[in-house]
Amino acid sequence: MNCPKCGMQNMDGITFCGNCGAQMTYQAPPQSSQASPYQNYYGTPNSQQSSQPYQQSYASPEGGMYSGGMIPPKNYMTESIIVTIVSFLCCCSPISIILGIIAIVKANNVNPEFERGNVNEAISEADTAKKLTIWAAVIAVAFSIIITIIYFAFMAAVIQDAGGFENFFR
Repeated sequence: MNCPKCGMQNMDGITFCGNCGAQMTYQAPPQSSQASPYQNYYGTPNSQQSSQPYQQSYASPEGGMYSGGMIPPKNYMTESIIVTIVSFLCCCSPISIILGIIAIVKANNVNPEFERGNVNEAISEADTAKKLTIWAAVIAVAFSIIITIIYFAFMAAVIQDAGGFENFFR
């Protein structure tokens, strides 16, 4: 199938051109008398919709459906939510909480950008979400380690001030 805008040869059934991003149109093949068991699963239009342009959907290896023959990039939503919640519950650094929230926003932008056909923007948003999630996790772990060291140093000072460990529990 050739792109109507730039003329590049693309795979049949894709929604957007891989070169320029222009929307591709695909007309459904005529219905055969022998129906395939996969026609309804893969989005073949029924008889009422046959006059409408047809967008073919495919089953993705991870499950679910995607359009245009391309798998959307991983959005890192789950990871960013987990890092943000753990940072908040463990009283970690406010920096890691803020980075986690920004990562959630970026992860939330991945699928809509991909569905609009902005594949490069979707990949950019996914990469940003991944980097922010990693940085939030690293800062949260580092802050937790620092807080733990300060806690044990404080307890050692209190025990030392009490005259040693044996006098501390009297």
